[in-house]
Amino acid sequence: MDQFVSLLSGKKVLDVGCASGRESKYLFDKDLNVTGCDIAEEFIKLSNINCPGGKFFVSDMRKLGSSKETFDGLWVSASFLHIPKIDAEHTLKGFNKLLNENGILYLSIMEGSFDDLRLNKLHPDWPERHFSDYLEEELTQLLKNSGFSILSCEHSKTDWGPTFLHFFCKK
Repeated sequence: MDQFVSLLSGKKVLDVGCASGRESKYLFDKDLNVTGCDIAEEFIKLSNINCPGGKFFVSDMRKLGSSKETFDGLWVSASFLHIPKIDAEHTLKGFNKLLNENGILYLSIMEGSFDDLRLNKLHPDWPERHFSDYLEEELTQLLKNSGFSILSCEHSKTDWGPTFLHFFCKK
């Protein structure tokens, strides 16, 4: 997260798929103007509790491109991986529209080629949800097609199995 903060040229950030607001709070504590969105209303309620200085709203990230508001950075941590691949490029182009010139996109996903419903390994009691895993080359091409320059892609193996890809991109 600190690398993301260091790349920003401004203070206005959108946490896309903010869940309970834990990462929004971290960004807020770094003196950033944080807005967060999630498709689950329950998560937005928790975000308001966990990060009272932030601004939160319910939204499907696939529809964010129609927003008039723009940001210096988008933090998209382990949330884009729930978007079906058929909607990926449209969603990424919407992210591009949300960013100010030279804005920064952080995006993390699981490495692989899966695109379907599955259980969450960390929360097996949760219902099945859609997961889309990507190979580095596959997501790199989608990001470039959506108007992003790739600054870096880092691989990190989790202790519970999958490898995550962490993309830092610039509009």
